[in-house]
Amino acid sequence: MTRKRKPRRRMVYSTTAGFNDGSVIACGPERKPSAKRMKEDGIFIDDDGVFKESHYSASYWKTWDVEQRVKAVTILANRLNTRRAIRELVLPEIAGIAATLDRIERRLDAIERSVDGGKSSQGAAE
Repeated sequence: MTRKRKPRRRMVYSTTAGFNDGSVIACGPERKPSAKRMKEDGIFIDDDGVFKESHYSASYWKTWDVEQRVKAVTILANRLNTRRAIRELVLPEIAGIAATLDRIERRLDAIERSVDGGKSSQGAAE
């Protein structure tokens, strides 16, 4: 019986097209640039594997045909809905965690002060 191999996962490198606010409306795979090209052109690959981004102004939108506009509108609407969901669901939880950590830190500081104070008062009594 042979062992099943774990599939090899490779990073997918890509180029993106989007608007100046950072919203990406298109992405395409591309070969990873060579080390020489990266050094010569000053290419940086981000954590998502993107190494080339093209940004367009909103006025460029008018030059697209209807099919391109429909696809872009769907992508932008999904982006907006995702940002709103994160803002409503995740950010309040993060704020709650931060408040809890602040309380824990204050209590730890108070404990450390009381322990330090106890040592210094013992040292002064001797």
